[in-house]
Amino acid sequence: MKAEYLRHEYTWSNHCITGNSVGWGMTASTCPEKKELLRELEKTAFGAEPDKAGQMMVEELSYNPSVGFVKMTVVPCKAGEDKRQNKKVFLYQPRRGKQAGPEEYIAPSGIWQEEGKDGYLSLVEREVIEKNPGDILEKWNIYDRLPDFLRAVFWCLSEKRQGVNIVASSWEKKEFAKNAGELMYAIHSLLPKELRKKAGYLSYAEQEETRESFFFSKRPCGKNVMYLDKIEDFRKASESPLEEYFFYHLARLLVTNPSAYASFLEEADGYLKKYEGSGNIQKKLEWLFYDFSRRNSGEVLEKAKLFSEMAELFYWAAKEPELRKVSERMIRQFREDSWSEEEKENYLCALLDGVTKRGQETICRELDWILQGIYEADKERFLVQREMVKERKKGVYGLLLLLHPEQEGSWQEAVLEEHLGSFEALEEYVRTVDQEKIPEELAEKIMNGGIRLLNGDIFLKKSYEQMESLMLSLQKKEQWAEILDTVVRQMEPKAETFDDGEAETACYVEEQLDRYLPGASRGILREEYEKRQKADVEPAEEMALVPVEEEPENGRLADALLVGYPQGFLTGCALYLSGYSLAIGHWKIAVGMGGMWLLFMLNYYYMLLHKENQYPFWKNLGLCLLEGYVIQFVGGLFLAQQLRLYYFLVLGVLAVGMQIFNIVRAGQKS
Repeated sequence: MKAEYLRHEYTWSNHCITGNSVGWGMTASTCPEKKELLRELEKTAFGAEPDKAGQMMVEELSYNPSVGFVKMTVVPCKAGEDKRQNKKVFLYQPRRGKQAGPEEYIAPSGIWQEEGKDGYLSLVEREVIEKNPGDILEKWNIYDRLPDFLRAVFWCLSEKRQGVNIVASSWEKKEFAKNAGELMYAIHSLLPKELRKKAGYLSYAEQEETRESFFFSKRPCGKNVMYLDKIEDFRKASESPLEEYFFYHLARLLVTNPSAYASFLEEADGYLKKYEGSGNIQKKLEWLFYDFSRRNSGEVLEKAKLFSEMAELFYWAAKEPELRKVSERMIRQFREDSWSEEEKENYLCALLDGVTKRGQETICRELDWILQGIYEADKERFLVQREMVKERKKGVYGLLLLLHPEQEGSWQEAVLEEHLGSFEALEEYVRTVDQEKIPEELAEKIMNGGIRLLNGDIFLKKSYEQMESLMLSLQKKEQWAEILDTVVRQMEPKAETFDDGEAETACYVEEQLDRYLPGASRGILREEYEKRQKADVEPAEEMALVPVEEEPENGRLADALLVGYPQGFLTGCALYLSGYSLAIGHWKIAVGMGGMWLLFMLNYYYMLLHKENQYPFWKNLGLCLLEGYVIQFVGGLFLAQQLRLYYFLVLGVLAVGMQIFNIVRAGQKS
């Protein structure tokens, strides 16, 4: 069998041009007129490193997205007296348009023939390896440990970015390149076409080669070593049951049923063409092979061994249709099997540990199936597992509650019924679920439950407050206004029969109606409430002929110390800084600190007088920042330091005087 190649020849020398600069020269090419292609090939040839072979000819394979696969035969030139580092690179580029088989990923054997003229080379045909890959593997005793060999091959091609050093100490140097080429041909035969581009080829190396996935040597020269002459397991991490299944059964299939192995490679290749480079390739191939093997041979793993792998499968299946089909078949298999209570709980915990944003939809369906089975079998056991899910993954628990709460006999329906007994429970239920995803039917059911609670005591003000909060959480503002309007219309004819507490609640409901529907109320309940207030106040004014002054109660010393501690702390700081300033001769700072302390104390006293009518904290903070910025900005406009001093002195005296005026005015009002 022969393969067609385009040929390109380059020479390189650090003395190619003046000034000891790196220089290239193209000697000949099959297509010298294609300048862009030749520039890309020049980049590829530049990476060839003959020194790694100890001044021996080196054959390498490289992949360039613009030109495809390129085989390089690198011939190092002997260094002369000026120690020039020269090399000649012969490039073989597979002719485009052909289906790439394993033979096209191996550097063609033979000697470069000097031919052609005017820089033009003709297309060349070269013999390729036609040996049976199985014979090659058997020749190097790989059949005896084929699962371990496959583990090394797939490990370095699965996004690990690390090469495997294949050590063959028994190979003779003169046949080393030939033997390595044959073994690489066998490796490529084991792989799907889309993975072959990652399995680069270097025939011989005496130090670690980081550019290629596989490199060969007589002695170990890398971190990840695979020996051909002695049996030694290649394991880079703890092996999962699915991974063990993959390598063992894949090796057995290769030996016993090569046609079935080829069918799996075809399926894997179709998948990799669509999703190459997305995630851990080896893990995905493990699932594809497990599904392939289960469908063809019927051999399956115990489901308990797959629990820890399922969440990751659901993650990938969310965006990849092929793996979605695999996950659906796995779910069907799980549904058909019998389950013990312990298996259900282990599966539940494994899914919770591996839940992700992308895969949570499928995981929630599986969790719901497990919990429903436990609920139907044992209610007490279900409560324990439900609380465990709620404690570990509250967000997932909220999504589970929304799956089908309207379905009769579901555990979600039972949970909803538990929360219809009080407003507190309903609010907790709404906080647990995702409020934006609450379906309309569920929202109506929650709202009706709140209405039933409201009807239980129509004159309880707290119930209206809780119902309002619940309706706003459900985004039912219009429906809440309709409920208020209905209650007000029912209360108006009976307003005169209400006692004082009922009248106050009725007035509150009418105010809420005006808030949500301005102008909807007629003010009847408000008029009745004000009439009662006026009737209660007039007798009280007649009886209160002589005002009785009540003596203020003295507070506890502990409370006074706690309230006054901040002011005491500021006083201590002011005294210390004032004393220190006087000691070093800065009397102006001492006076300023004294003025600040006086203003703090006046402000503290003013706050005590008006502790019942204080502004909210955020308003005080905003006003302080605004006033402080204006004062600081205006002060910065005075260039002279003396003017700035007088500016701040006047403002300080004015602030003290204003606060004294505020205190006197507040005392008169009280």
